[in-house]
Amino acid sequence: MANRPRLDLTRDAPRVLQHWLRPDERLIEAAPVWGLPALDGIPKPPLTGDQLGRRTLKVVGLTLLWIVGSVVVLIVLVLLADGLGGGGGESGGTRTKGPAVVLHGKGSGSVAGRLVTPALRRRGWWVFTNRRVAFVAPTGPSHAKFWSGSGPETELDGPVPVATVVEVGDTAYTYEGDVDRVRHTRILRRRKPAGLYKRVRFADGSGIDFRRRHQ
Repeated sequence: MANRPRLDLTRDAPRVLQHWLRPDERLIEAAPVWGLPALDGIPKPPLTGDQLGRRTLKVVGLTLLWIVGSVVVLIVLVLLADGLGGGGGESGGTRTKGPAVVLHGKGSGSVAGRLVTPALRRRGWWVFTNRRVAFVAPTGPSHAKFWSGSGPETELDGPVPVATVVEVGDTAYTYEGDVDRVRHTRILRRRKPAGLYKRVRFADGSGIDFRRRHQ
């Protein structure tokens, strides 16, 4: 059996999902994620036993990388110190960058909250079409987020196997159009613009926001 291609989640979504779409279904947005989506007002789901084991191994590995990386970063900062202190001129404007997708609601009992399960801790796309919203995950390998969007185009020979983890039909929500979202910085919790999002709202007011690709 031939090896499955390693997908680039940022660039390969349209080519992969064209085989997943139903007849006369149109792709509107496909937001790549490498784990749980951003959550607003919804708690994270508990870790399963397998997920906890993988998380422990990841923490140990990242700790070792952090020790080595800290030394490298200090050296780089010293080398760049003069450049950082110089004048940079005018910037091209304020850069807004929020998460690719946000599930928001009032707790885990909201409609959007009930979609959040441990099964979402995997790589894939949150997809918005004219018929449904869904979380679709490739069953084969994919590049890490750091490498996504760079390198040569992935060679795809035919349809790529995917799993539909979550799916909600268009009769269960209302499309509200574009909304401005804000994000909070990690440390100081300052509010900053996150960009324009396409909002899907459920009957209880919870919903899913997909960040516009072009803005």
